[in-house]
Amino acid sequence: MFDLETLLSPITLENFFKEFWTTKGLVLRAQNPDRFRSLFSWDDLNYLLNFHKLRFRDDIRFAAQGKKRLLDVPDTPSDWIKHCQEGYTMIISQLHARLPIIASLASKIEQEIGHRTQVNMYCSWPNQQGFDSHHDDHEVFILQIEGTKKWYVSKGTYPYPLDKYGRHSVDTGEPEGAPYIETVLNRGDILYIPRGHWHHAVACHEPSLHLTVGITCRTGLFWLKWLADELINDPQWRKNLPPVIHGDKKELASYIRNLFKQLATLSTDEQLVQAYLTNHQVSQSSRNREVSLPSQSGFYSSIEKQNTKLRRPKYQAVQIEYDSQLGQHRITDGSKKISLEGVPAKLIENLFSSEFFTLAEAASWAPHLDIDNEIAPLLRRLVEEGIFVECSNL
Repeated sequence: MFDLETLLSPITLENFFKEFWTTKGLVLRAQNPDRFRSLFSWDDLNYLLNFHKLRFRDDIRFAAQGKKRLLDVPDTPSDWIKHCQEGYTMIISQLHARLPIIASLASKIEQEIGHRTQVNMYCSWPNQQGFDSHHDDHEVFILQIEGTKKWYVSKGTYPYPLDKYGRHSVDTGEPEGAPYIETVLNRGDILYIPRGHWHHAVACHEPSLHLTVGITCRTGLFWLKWLADELINDPQWRKNLPPVIHGDKKELASYIRNLFKQLATLSTDEQLVQAYLTNHQVSQSSRNREVSLPSQSGFYSSIEKQNTKLRRPKYQAVQIEYDSQLGQHRITDGSKKISLEGVPAKLIENLFSSEFFTLAEAASWAPHLDIDNEIAPLLRRLVEEGIFVECSNL
């Protein structure tokens, strides 16, 4: 299975973040050109095209040759083939929501570094360029799956650009001088492109298939927006700002300075710090909550069966806290928050640390609780809430 540390090997995560992350591009040559064979292939692409209903613009796009526009074509596979024949690059978005092995890759990276990860696919044709030189608002890893592609990477002209599609980025013009990376990626090679660094690519003498692993990192601005949401329950922060009467802004200036002082005092609020850390950990998943029917429906449960195994969803982070004053375990899973009263700490610890478990095993971790009237209802609730799911092949 792949994660970021595996992809970067032999460079360690620590050295990568110290020497390259956000500052300098990196080319990693494959010792084994077939190392991505289990991750994605032409067969996987054909499977998506033949058995997934891909919506044009939302799921599948075609980049015009060397132009920053998307083709306006009918939403039919026949047209897709036609434009491939004409040399247009095919892009399939959100591969992490379509293939389990790609979902696992994205999830592992999210768990490794704490930032949201997505994976798109690009299929290009010989001697064709899909996009003009551009920069992205996220960190980029290019995984060359099939064929060869020549890449050009230049330094950024604006540090840490924001969402260009939301028109938050600034147009500073293209970079001057020669690219600092000019290289051909072969099968199994990886190219890291920092956020904001200009780049473009041209497929070589054969069709090219690559995955783009995009990592969208939260910033100080994101934290400020989170803090504003946290302060919304404090009437002091909901008060009107002072009026500016006849252009006299002295009272407003004094009020704003006082607000800055109040913000400074929040830096010592450890509970607030921990609240953000919890939010940061559990809200980074690039995937929707895992579905597990029929048990989540609430109308049928096989939990009581001796052979039914439960597990944590594979792509969801969870935070567990204990409030000693209230005697509650608080479980935060994405946007979902659940409080459990009177549940033994050992039971909670074993439930969330086990790869999988059954009702009988759960009962053995809390022998003083009744299996039918206390353990089973607890597990049913956690399954219906999506905190646990029945084991499957997902």
